[in-house]
Formats: sequence, structure tokens, C-alpha cells
Amino acid sequence: MIVESKGCEAIEIREIQDDDINDLFNWRNHPDVRKNFFNSDLISWDEHEKWFKAKIKDPYTSIYIACFGKDKVGSIRFEDKGDAVKVSVMLNPDFFGKGVGSSVIRLGTERFIKEKNPYKPIHAEIKRDNIASLKAFQKAGFEESHLIFVYKRVVNSQERRN
Repeated sequence: MIVESKGCEAIEIREIQDDDINDLFNWRNHPDVRKNFFNSDLISWDEHEKWFKAKIKDPYTSIYIACFGKDKVGSIRFEDKGDAVKVSVMLNPDFFGKGVGSSVIRLGTERFIKEKNPYKPIHAEIKRDNIASLKAFQKAGFEESHLIFVYKRVVNSQERRN
């Protein structure tokens, strides 16, 4: 298990760099990562590259990479959505179950707050069955606020034409 040491953090958070694009692409398309995304489809390199280049230039987005020594253990992204800041975390699948999730979330959130001083609440949207993320966010200091229910209405082809 990877843990934070008492004197200094074993996990370090740094700003995203151009050469992190491949790691994020590989993590995002890993089946164990994808199943926890709201959009769990595979993404193409072209889609990812376009998204990545837009996000690193977006003044309303901050992305950090979490490192343990020379290993990249995950990423954390903050996006200003108007009335709140949305946080998303993605771990390197090689580090699943090693106790790093809550540290990445806590350290990333602390750095974001220190750098950006947001006056808005920070929200994480997590699938109900993603128990590891639920526990990691709670351990990092996030509290459950409310549930969101979504009505998924199937639109038939006739309705789409109108």
C-alpha cells in the first residue's frame, strides 16, 4: 500500500504537461477505468488529442498529475461549471487498490484551492456503484450532499425528426 509519510507527502501533485497525453489516453481507455465513467465508450486518439489540447488551454480547467517517485499514479481535473467547480479523478490502473485515490483527491484539491482560491463549491459526480471512488472522496474530506436522479427517456426516430 502506498501511503503518505508523516514528514512529507509520498505522492506529489504537479501541473499537467504535454507529454502526459499518452498516459491519460491509455488510462481512459482501460476497461476498469472506462466502466466508472458516465460515458464509458472507447475514445479514439483523435478525439482524445482534440480534448487534451483544448483542456490544457482552457482557463476554466486545471489538470494535475499525481506522481509517486517516477510513477504517474493518476490525474485530477477541476472545471469551473458556473455555479460550482466539478472535480474528476482518474487513477492509473496499475495503482488500483493501493490506497492512493484519497491522497490524489485531497492533495489535488488542496493545491487547486491554494492556486485558484475558488469561491464556489467543489462537486464530484460519482456513479453509485463506484464504491472505491465514493470511499476515496469521503476519506479525502468530501461529504455527500444530495442525490441526482436522471430520467432516461428513449426518443424514437419519428420524434427526432420533429
